[in-house]
Amino acid sequence: MKNFKKIALFLVLLGGVVYLTSIPAKTKVKSYYSGDAINYEQDLIVASTDSEYLEIFRLEDDGLKRKMYWRPFDSRFNKDDSFYGVKLNIESGRLYAYVISGFTIYKYDISNLNSYELVKEVKNTYWEWYNRIDKFGDNIVTISAKGVKVWSSNLEVIDSYVLENDTPYNISSGGHPSLIFNLVEKNNEIEIYDKGERKIADRLQLNFYGDKNNRGIYYDSYDNHIYFADDLSVKKVGLNGSLKATFEHLGYPGYDVHSSGNEYLYFSNGLGVVKIRKSDMSVVTSLRTGGVVAEEGWAMGLKAVATYDGDRITVFNNSSILILDSNLDVLGYFKAGQDDKVYPKENLYLNLSSPVVDSGTQFEISGGGYLPNEKLVIEFYNQKIEVSADADGRFNKILNGPSLQESSSRNRVTTQSVRNGFDVNNISEKTDVKVSGKDSKLTYSISLEVQETVLK
Repeated sequence: MKNFKKIALFLVLLGGVVYLTSIPAKTKVKSYYSGDAINYEQDLIVASTDSEYLEIFRLEDDGLKRKMYWRPFDSRFNKDDSFYGVKLNIESGRLYAYVISGFTIYKYDISNLNSYELVKEVKNTYWEWYNRIDKFGDNIVTISAKGVKVWSSNLEVIDSYVLENDTPYNISSGGHPSLIFNLVEKNNEIEIYDKGERKIADRLQLNFYGDKNNRGIYYDSYDNHIYFADDLSVKKVGLNGSLKATFEHLGYPGYDVHSSGNEYLYFSNGLGVVKIRKSDMSVVTSLRTGGVVAEEGWAMGLKAVATYDGDRITVFNNSSILILDSNLDVLGYFKAGQDDKVYPKENLYLNLSSPVVDSGTQFEISGGGYLPNEKLVIEFYNQKIEVSADADGRFNKILNGPSLQESSSRNRVTTQSVRNGFDVNNISEKTDVKVSGKDSKLTYSISLEVQETVLK
């Protein structure tokens, strides 16, 4: 590995022509090109929606392991939907995934990494398609053709900014607390938007090289500069627009730049990943990612995360996700399309044929989001009823409303009335119907009200 890296670094510096035929190959699986990574309780957690599922991974001693994945379920049309972006966030010691799907934003609690809980979902009614989700300062934001919306942790819109870009990925705070950077390639400029002033404070004119592409921007709070990569070089630019330094990288697509907050910067240019020193833009080391774990490697999105053991670099590398250490040695990977483990195909959900039933009458419960063909247990009024999910993890079952006279509950409400000349007691009681998967341990419940009328 060390010798290979020295050779790769030498070729990068000399502009070796051996790379000229290295382009992303066609693949039968969806490629990984973006996502997020975070240090949660000293574990590196990675998320991506490039497969249109939300996939959650953890770096373990024996490599990068996918812990769970699922798609959103559109109950209006009774079909699976797709996710298009994810941002991880830690709140009060718990780990959440904020995810977008068209006109909807979801918040999931994924703290235990073995099951997820939908905290809230909000669908807009003004036909705003969310292109990207990110975090600016302390707040989650969505980015669309209509600009930037800022969300509270309870999924309420608390602010918005009007910014336009044909490539939403190129709108970023870069880590700056009060500015938004809008890299507009066609104008060869970066718009600097001041959130406090609510206007474009400056436009940095650049000699920008390259076609329209997803490009990350990183702001360094220590030296007050921004870093980004075009298709010729990585640029270090002052907020006054002055070009301080560059690092030329062979003229291949410049995708992402990121740092964990120390003196080093990592960037991807398709061919691989390079680690440079911010102070003088000199190369520390590099890794060509094609052929490391799969032939179709093409480094695009990346995220640098600080841990007790040093930097951990997550690279979304076309046919795989790579985890590298600060020396760019591979610590783990996950190939697109791998993993024989069976997962739920959709979000957990339950439906009742009616939310209110009479005792002794039948009603139907149905649901999904469990493992294919999994054994399920329905818990209802001290009963445990076993059913089997179908190949899609869905089920339905006819149940009988219980006799309320034979049970007691603090949730019971009794009223008196006269019916057909007789004094009667009208009993109403609310309860939960819970369905649990025997293998997945996934559990979901739904509220049911049972009514009964009895003679006094």
